[in-house]
Amino acid sequence: MANRRERLDDRALERGERLASMLADFLYYQQLTFPPFRFLYFNLARSLAVHYGKNDWHYYLTQGYPLLLTTFLPFGLSGILQALFPAEDAPLNTSSTALFIHIRRQLATVSIFVPLVLSLIAHKEVRFVYPLLPALHILAASPFATFFLPVSAPRTSKLRSFLFCLLATASVGLAFFATTLHQRGPIDVLSYLRDQHTQHYLSQPPTNSLVPTASTMTVAFLMPCHSTPWRSHLVFPSIKAWALTCEPPLHLPPSEHEAYLDEADLFYQNPRKFISLSLGGKPPRTKGEYAARLSAIEAIGNVGWDGKEGRKPWTEYLVFFEQLEPVMKEMLKGSGYRQCWQGWSSFGHDDWRRKGDVVVWCLNGKGRGKSKDGG
Repeated sequence: MANRRERLDDRALERGERLASMLADFLYYQQLTFPPFRFLYFNLARSLAVHYGKNDWHYYLTQGYPLLLTTFLPFGLSGILQALFPAEDAPLNTSSTALFIHIRRQLATVSIFVPLVLSLIAHKEVRFVYPLLPALHILAASPFATFFLPVSAPRTSKLRSFLFCLLATASVGLAFFATTLHQRGPIDVLSYLRDQHTQHYLSQPPTNSLVPTASTMTVAFLMPCHSTPWRSHLVFPSIKAWALTCEPPLHLPPSEHEAYLDEADLFYQNPRKFISLSLGGKPPRTKGEYAARLSAIEAIGNVGWDGKEGRKPWTEYLVFFEQLEPVMKEMLKGSGYRQCWQGWSSFGHDDWRRKGDVVVWCLNGKGRGKSKDGG
């Protein structure tokens, strides 16, 4: 009787969660919708994700899981196999052991089923399988512990101790490299811009009791879309920015998707033409000239700040990768722009548009310089 009541309570809770999720989706989208269906429709039926790149069918096996698990990869794969095909002599004499085996089998099934389904989509990313990481760690834990348990033979014990230290060192080294060195430029430049806003645009430092007055700081990111998380960092109301976009071709039939070029594609196809047509006119020479142009554009009320549609104006700060600098030097020759910051980004990149340091040019050199090493 108690078990039946528990099952009924679980079903009621599950239905309540579904209703709450449907209500939240309805309030947000203002219509009844089912996000998983929309995801499949967008990626499979219309194949719009292909606009962001294609990957091999085996991407999650050869790149996704290795990037997620790194040094735990052999133990994760071993854990999946052990969970799906437990040893025949495994003890099943207790309900807790049977439940443990059942849960591991479920986790292993999900860890295989989800990448298989996502592999049907041409565009693949590691972040799509990130939610599986806790399950993979649980599955990897048992093979990992079994492999490194103390053994009686001294030679074997020393070998495994060496392997353990090697894996631990590699894990710490990879974590340090990925969190402090690799592609730090796109983050460091945002810290620099925030500091510039505090130093040059606030009439006084902000305090807990006084809201500072400020003039407007403007920034343009001439980089591949999503190169920096600028929307989450430059949140002060007096900072206005725009960046190159890469909106999918929602308005085009599938037959025209291959030929579609987004804003970032058009820019890198011909930077000079894009700047001439989109920004209009020659780059400003003085702050006064810049302010007059900006006022004229804003008077029309069609400025593309913060991802909105509209004309993109010249800004006080131009941010781009170092590989674009020769073109920008030629285009900004005779203007009031000067390099004011350069920050190291990465040792290399598979995208030629993102190679080199992150560079900032300021109108009339308003910013303060910074060395390549970020010091």
